[in-house]
Amino acid sequence: MKTIIKKTRLTALFVMVIFHATVWAQQSYKVTGAPAITIAGTSTMHDWTMTSSQAAVQAQLETEEAALNKITSFLVTIPAESLKSGKGAMDKNAYNALKTDKNKEIRFQLASAKVSGENITAQGTLTIAGSSKPVELTVTGKPEGGNIRFKGSKKIKMSEFNVEPPSFMFGSVKTGDEITITFDIALAPTK
Repeated sequence: MKTIIKKTRLTALFVMVIFHATVWAQQSYKVTGAPAITIAGTSTMHDWTMTSSQAAVQAQLETEEAALNKITSFLVTIPAESLKSGKGAMDKNAYNALKTDKNKEIRFQLASAKVSGENITAQGTLTIAGSSKPVELTVTGKPEGGNIRFKGSKKIKMSEFNVEPPSFMFGSVKTGDEITITFDIALAPTK
């Protein structure tokens, strides 16, 4: 009987150690510094860009010896009206196209991620102007002194998200349908 009790206690201790190690390896992360988000496109007049340094991230990551090992969850939200071109009229037209009166955020919600060294293939849902679509992102996740910097870009067509490409000057200047979203976001473990 004493042997069974000792084995039960040993098994319980082993399970607690394994459970603690699993919980310890998974860590919440938040944005550190100013993220850099750029949307670039073309028009019949000239190329254009809009940038934002605002993004909120909720992430659960696993690291091993400072290297990214696994991404359990990842949600990015960008205030749509934080995107600025430096030209008020262009911003206003872009916000109308993005329907920011009803859709305040651009969001990416991770569904799954495959991590191979610093290279990440992420599957998730991108929501723009209230329309959601599954997308695949190719991203790098590089360790930087306890933080992890995520960089990547994705080409999309505005029409895929029911966004009508903005036009200016009574339709004489039209933007192209394809845009490139580029991001550079550093995350630090929450304490």
